[in-house]
Amino acid sequence: MSGYRLHDAAVLLAALVVPSLVAVALVPFRADLSATNAALILVVAVVAVVAVVVVVAVVAVVAVAAIGTRIAGAAAARRRRWSSTCAGSSSAC
Repeated sequence: MSGYRLHDAAVLLAALVVPSLVAVALVPFRADLSATNAALILVVAVVAVVAVVVVVAVVAVVAVAAIGTRIAGAAAARRRRWSSTCAGSSSAC
């Protein structure tokens, strides 16, 4: 469960830091940049953070699905092998 807390903290940190950094980077250009363009740049920064989070989430789901099916298949095969070899014996397997 600690991995989820770390992921949530990283997402929260990115969601707070990236737009703030972009806003600070836009300060020198505020005389030449219209408010609409500045807002558009901030929206692009926020959407970029969300896109990275979505990509990471999709990669994590695919990785768990791929690894999870292999582990589940290996465990099922081992369980079948164990039950077939120990079914008729009176000794503990």
